[in-house]
Amino acid sequence: MQFLSQKIEIFFAVLLVLLPFKGELAIAYEDIMPIKDIKIGMKGIGKTVIHGNEIETFNIEIMGILSNNKINDNLLINGNSILVKVSGKVIEEAGGIAAGMSGSPIYINGKLIGGLSSGWVMTDHSVGLVTPIEEMMEIWDYPLSKLNPYEEEPIRWVSANGILLNRQQVFHVWEIQDFSQLSKIPERDVVFFHAATPVFLQGLSEKAAAILGSKLRLKKIQTAPSFSSILNPNMSSSSRGTTPVAVEPGSAIGVQLARGDINVTTIGTLTYKEGKRILAFAHSFLKRGRVSFCMTGAHIYHSFSSVQMPFKIGAPTELIGTITQDREKGLAGELGVQAPMVPVHIDITDKDLKKTKSLHFQVVRDSEVFKSVIESTLLQGIEGVIDRTGPGTALMGVATEFSNLSGLKSTLRREDLFYSSTDIVEVLIDEITELYSKIGENEFMSVVPNELLLKIEIEQKRRTLTIEKVEVKNASITPGGILEVWVTLRPFREKPIVQKAKLVVPQNIGREDLKLTVFGVTSRSEGDAHQNSTEEKTSKSFRDLKPEEPGKTSLSQLVGDLAEGPKNSDLLFQFSIEGDEEKKLKINGNDFEKQPTSGVVIGNIETTITLSEE
Repeated sequence: MQFLSQKIEIFFAVLLVLLPFKGELAIAYEDIMPIKDIKIGMKGIGKTVIHGNEIETFNIEIMGILSNNKINDNLLINGNSILVKVSGKVIEEAGGIAAGMSGSPIYINGKLIGGLSSGWVMTDHSVGLVTPIEEMMEIWDYPLSKLNPYEEEPIRWVSANGILLNRQQVFHVWEIQDFSQLSKIPERDVVFFHAATPVFLQGLSEKAAAILGSKLRLKKIQTAPSFSSILNPNMSSSSRGTTPVAVEPGSAIGVQLARGDINVTTIGTLTYKEGKRILAFAHSFLKRGRVSFCMTGAHIYHSFSSVQMPFKIGAPTELIGTITQDREKGLAGELGVQAPMVPVHIDITDKDLKKTKSLHFQVVRDSEVFKSVIESTLLQGIEGVIDRTGPGTALMGVATEFSNLSGLKSTLRREDLFYSSTDIVEVLIDEITELYSKIGENEFMSVVPNELLLKIEIEQKRRTLTIEKVEVKNASITPGGILEVWVTLRPFREKPIVQKAKLVVPQNIGREDLKLTVFGVTSRSEGDAHQNSTEEKTSKSFRDLKPEEPGKTSLSQLVGDLAEGPKNSDLLFQFSIEGDEEKKLKINGNDFEKQPTSGVVIGNIETTITLSEE
C-alpha cells in the first residue's frame, strides 16, 4: 500500500512500530469491520445525501473482494477494493451510484467497512467499488510532508476466483479518475469511475474555467451560477473562524480551493468521524499529498440520471474545517479549524469604456493552486470589463505579501506599463504568473503568498516609444567625464520627441573604445526596426536583464531586483568594451542607467564611443 511503501523507503525504523496497527484494527475500533471478515453475499446499508442536507440510507450487497498488485512507477498501490451491489429508493431516485456519492459510508451489521469510491461506467450504475476503511484510516498517519502530484494511472483490481457481472465471469476490473484513461484499457474490460462530483466553478466563464481545469489537471469541471443564497450570511470572505455544523458519516461536504466572487468547489461524502478528525471521498481529489484546503458543508439540490454516470448538483455552505491530506485512498481533515487563505483584491478599469470592476475572493495557500486560480480569474476579470480580445496598453500595479515557514514577511510592490499588438490580456497574465514563479521557486527558502492586490488600467491605444536615433553631443570624451546623449523617440504615429541624458563615463578603462547601448526592456526583432509588429514578450524582470552577481544569495535581494528592476517604460543605457560586449561597465555603480518615459520603449541602438586623450 502507498503509505506502507513510503514508510519502508523512508522510515524503516518507524514501520516496525506501525505494522501491528492493522492486526489490532478491529480491537481498537469496535465500529469497524476489517476486510478479512467481509464475505460475499453479506448485506448492509450505505448513507448519503441526495436532497438538501438529509442523510438517507440505501441497501448494499457484497459481490466480491478485489486486490491490486500492479506497481505504479511512482509508488506501490497494492491494496483491496470491495465490489458491491446497491439498491433501494435512494438509488432509484439518484439514477444509480451518482457523482457526489464518493465517500458514502458502507456498513454491515452496524460496522463500517469503507467508503464508496466508484461506479460502473455506462453500464450498470447499481454496481460500485468501496475503499476499505482500514486503508483509508492509514491517511491519518501519513507524514506531514508534501508529495508532488503525479499522473494518474488506471488501477487494475483482480479477483482470484472471478465475479459474475452481467452474466459474465470477470477476473479483473479497472478504476479510473479521468475518461481520457479509457484509451489505455482494453475495449471490453469492465471500468469503474470515481464517484466525485465535477469541480464546480462559479464566477468564471467557460474559457477561464477551461484554463483552470487544464492547469490543475481537474478531471471534471462544470461552470455553475452563484448559489449565494445558500451561503451562511454571517460568513464573510474575511471571516476568521469556522461555523460549528453537525456533520456525521453520510453528510455531504465540500472541498474549496477559492471562495468569494470566485468559487472553486467539489462535493463528496463524509465517510468516518473520530472526534474532530474525518475521512472522506474514498479517493483522491488533486492528489497533492499534505494540503490545507477548505472543508465546507454542502447543500444538494438534485441528483440527475445519466447514461455515462448519474451526478449530484450542490453548493458549498459554511466553512466547517480543513482538509489536511489528499491521498490515493481518500481525504483526511479536521473539523473546527480554518484553512489559511490568501485574500485577493483586483480592480480593473477600461479607460475607453470608462468601466471599472472589482473582484474580491480568497484562495487556499497552495502555490500551484494560487497561480492557477489567479491566471483564470485575471482572464475572466479583464475580458469581462473590456469586452474584447486583442491589442492594447495596460498600466498594472502589483502589491503582494508573502512569508517563509518561520512567519517572516516580505512585501513586493511594482508598477509597470505593458503593450501587446495581439493579446494584452495574455501579457498581463504572463507577468503575474512569472512573478509568482520566480518567488515561489527561489533557491533560498520556501515561501507562501499572504495577500495580493492588483490594479489594472487598460486601453486600446498603443502607447509605445520607438528609439530612432542616438546622438552624442560631446566634443571630447574622457574617462570619468560626463557623456551628453540625445535620444530621439517616436510615439506611435506621432511626431518624435528628444530625451536627453547625462552619463558618467567609467574611469580606469584604459584607451579602449566603448560601446553605448540604448534600449528598452521590450526590443524589436532584428531587421524589424521600422515595422509596427513587436515581440509578444513585453515584460522581463530585472533579473532577466542582468548577469548574476557574486553575493546575490538571499530572497530579499531577489525581491529587490523584481521590485526595483527596469520597467517596460524605462529608457536604458549600458556601457561595454568595444569588441568585448560581454564585459559590461558600471554607471554610477549600477549595470544600467535608466530614465522613465511615458510609453513602452521599443528598440535597441548601439553607438561607439572613442575616448579623447587627456
